[in-house]
Amino acid sequence: MSPPSFMPNRSIGLKLIIVCALVLLMAIPAMFISYIAFERSDRADEVTREISQRYGGEQYISGPMVVVPYAKADVGGHLAETGFYTVFAETGEAVFENMSTDIRQRSLFKVPTYEGAGTLSSHFGAVKTLAEDSGLILKWEQAKLVVALSDVRGLNTDVTVKIDGGSARKFEPADINEYPDMSDNSLKTAVREIATSGPNRTVSHIPTPVTHNGWMRSHQNQSYLSVPVGDVLSKDVPFKAVVKLSVSGVSRFGISPFAQSTQVRLSSDWADPGFSGGFPPQDRDISAAGFNASWSVPYLRRGIRAHGKSHNLISLTSDSKLMTVQFVSTNNPYQTVNRALKYSVLFIGMVFLAYFLFEVIVGVRVHPAQYILIGLAQSIFYLLLLAFSERIGFTGAFVISSGATITATAGYAGAVFGGRAYIWRAGLVFSLVYGLLYSLMRMQDFALMIGALASFIAIAMTMYLTRGLDWYGLSQSKTSNQA
Repeated sequence: MSPPSFMPNRSIGLKLIIVCALVLLMAIPAMFISYIAFERSDRADEVTREISQRYGGEQYISGPMVVVPYAKADVGGHLAETGFYTVFAETGEAVFENMSTDIRQRSLFKVPTYEGAGTLSSHFGAVKTLAEDSGLILKWEQAKLVVALSDVRGLNTDVTVKIDGGSARKFEPADINEYPDMSDNSLKTAVREIATSGPNRTVSHIPTPVTHNGWMRSHQNQSYLSVPVGDVLSKDVPFKAVVKLSVSGVSRFGISPFAQSTQVRLSSDWADPGFSGGFPPQDRDISAAGFNASWSVPYLRRGIRAHGKSHNLISLTSDSKLMTVQFVSTNNPYQTVNRALKYSVLFIGMVFLAYFLFEVIVGVRVHPAQYILIGLAQSIFYLLLLAFSERIGFTGAFVISSGATITATAGYAGAVFGGRAYIWRAGLVFSLVYGLLYSLMRMQDFALMIGALASFIAIAMTMYLTRGLDWYGLSQSKTSNQA
């Protein structure tokens, strides 16, 4: 008879600890698959940039607005500051209707592009009167009407403007790095007037270093187009400017609130739009034929003054100041696969837990190496999901990948536990697990709640099914010793 032993021949508790450790180990291949998904996503972004070079990138449009060079003198009558002064229209309207979309494809990667013509209308008050209290020397004869675009490569035609229904004026590129020309006699006369009327007119004064301020700051890459309007402003009466332009771009299209109060109307044949930016549409109508959307941004909601030094004004093209439509499908395979990978440890753990319960109930021991094989099969599922998603979309890829994985793991369960009945039982359990994963991918708003409830139910059922287990295996040890 063998000597007595206080160590159990088979500890179920120790086996469960090993299984939990193997679940964490399976996070390593899932992590590498996640790297592959990010690499493919970067490649898709690279293709988007390449197509943007041909069709224009994301378009963000602002204007028209009036920009006037200014100068400021110190108390001694010396030039102290130059820059640009911006006056926004009282009301504005942007209309881009019936924008057409197309899918450009390179290799496996597809990029949505759009094209459309529209108008930008601005109603200005008496601009010169509005800016009289600025305390600056404004050079109205050099005033320009300005429109800003994020990517001029997307322009399909010349940009023109009609002022009060007059003849069309063509825009020219504006250099945002230039500074106003302050060398003319009119400026010198204005500066001298300040010097002779100031309190220090008889005092010797050291010239102040001149500060040169540029255009409106922006975190977006903006290109400025301008047309002279000094002749219009000289009348100092209200006027209306209507800009016509045709643009193309990739993925996103946005309009800034370029007037004190701005109305925007957009429509397109794109059936899956996304709305972002700081101002959501007030009205929207989305159908299989496309969408219609309209915005209204009043002056106070815009949060930008009606006029002021250009460099001091908050950027109109920041994300919080845009009305944006995304021409991007919500079925982004890389985004969805990466979301699925975030749940990989949870669902590999559920499959391992199912095998562990089968092992406990049937009484057939499963080797840790077999758990590793099962875990690798679960990891390969995500790789299959990524590969097929690029070609047929997420839903079809999920059906194929989950079907193949369920068949393999359920068949393996039948071989391990010795019976076809376990193939069907394991297949049913694994189908529920993958059905839960698909639900989490499609129900983003309820994903956390569903995942938490499913995890709790799985643990509670395990506790119920193993409530009578001898976790230490002591009874088995005693039986062996008595024999």
